[in-house]
Amino acid sequence: MKTEQEASDRTARCFNRLQAVLRRDGSIPEIGLPVQAIGGFLARLASLDSNNRFDTICVGAGEREGRILSPLVQQLHYGLAHGIGRSGNLTERQPKAIGSSILSEIANKLALDAIRCLGIPSTKAAMVVPVATGMALSLCLSAWRHTKRRAKFVVFLRIDQKSCFKSIFTAGFEPIIIDGIQETVISDGLITDLTALKIVLEKQKDEIIAVLSTTSCFAPRQPDNLIAIGELCTKYGVKHLVNNAYGLQSPECRNRIEEAGSVGYIDAFIQSTDKNFLVPVGGSIVATFDKKSLDMIANFYPGRASIVPSRDLLITLLQLGKTGLKELYNTQQTNFQVLHATMQEYAETIGQKVMEVKMNRISLAVTLKGWTSQQQNAFGAQLFSRGVTGARTIPNGLLRTIDGYEFLNFGSHSSRQHDGYLNVACAIGMTTQEIEELVKVLKEETPKWAFSSSINAKGIYP
Repeated sequence: MKTEQEASDRTARCFNRLQAVLRRDGSIPEIGLPVQAIGGFLARLASLDSNNRFDTICVGAGEREGRILSPLVQQLHYGLAHGIGRSGNLTERQPKAIGSSILSEIANKLALDAIRCLGIPSTKAAMVVPVATGMALSLCLSAWRHTKRRAKFVVFLRIDQKSCFKSIFTAGFEPIIIDGIQETVISDGLITDLTALKIVLEKQKDEIIAVLSTTSCFAPRQPDNLIAIGELCTKYGVKHLVNNAYGLQSPECRNRIEEAGSVGYIDAFIQSTDKNFLVPVGGSIVATFDKKSLDMIANFYPGRASIVPSRDLLITLLQLGKTGLKELYNTQQTNFQVLHATMQEYAETIGQKVMEVKMNRISLAVTLKGWTSQQQNAFGAQLFSRGVTGARTIPNGLLRTIDGYEFLNFGSHSSRQHDGYLNVACAIGMTTQEIEELVKVLKEETPKWAFSSSINAKGIYP
């Protein structure tokens, strides 16, 4: 009996110590924890909420008391029913949801630690929000409205991705769209048009709330020049919001954010939880380089929020540990090199090339010169039917209207003419087996005439 009691006491002390250390230090464990330990930790936190207490009889005399009808839903959520925040502040604690409040606090601290240890050490505050990237961008823009009441516009440095563009309208602003420009004559990469941005800011600075820049996107788009953009934003008195959707995976994106943020040139940057940490869709992390800036955004959020994204991120980071997290990210960089070499070899067999986009080490673009738009679209559709998801063909000349704004050559991030191309990406989690299968399917679904015409096409691309 004594041995059993000692074991029980030891386990209880371990859980108490884990909770205390996570709250005090806010650090991801160096080595990941066993799944059963994480499950036990969540169950102990849940038992602190009023709807799960067993030390007293709780009477729920309000309109929302954490009642869950379905046992399956109860099990799925560990009984964590109260959510996070408190009507009007996303980080405020709930007296009847002590466990949920502690979980949210720890998740925010671990999110900050993850961002720092991955390569943005100057970050001072981070918050998990239960909305995907587009809505998180909108939340930031809305929170800043009172800082410049006359503002009507957000400068949108063009990327052809609907959710970040629509975030501007959701926040009640209108976009001023600036096209990307080709980096050099010999490079295919698209970069920030700083001259156009400066002209717009000089002319309309009093009506502009923010510039919305981007780090991660489909090739040939490259990360924006955050330092130069930030300097202009500071000079003309507008906010700088960075869409870092899956940029945590990229050393180049992380370096650019650190360089600009450490000298005060970024007001907030947003990253997706599902793209960067392999959890279900539905959450993002808002991060800032001073705590006051984050508090302004947290205070703007209306009402309570779902705890699910915070819970899922907490579970994942505790299971990975810092060692596992870094290994996951290092593997992505290694596999990207494999994908690049493999796609280059494939491109040569059909007389095409992989576009020169040096600063984008997640996404690749393979030209489809000489293919008609119909052939390119059919190729993309066939790849999808074979189970290749995420890959897409971008034909020239596509005109798309979004909320009244026209985008010429939609999908290519610029109005400039191009020959059409195929986009593929190597994000975290992609395996070498998937790369091998991708190339196998590409070769099987590429029209036979493309291989035969490659003989005549030799020498087209140096």
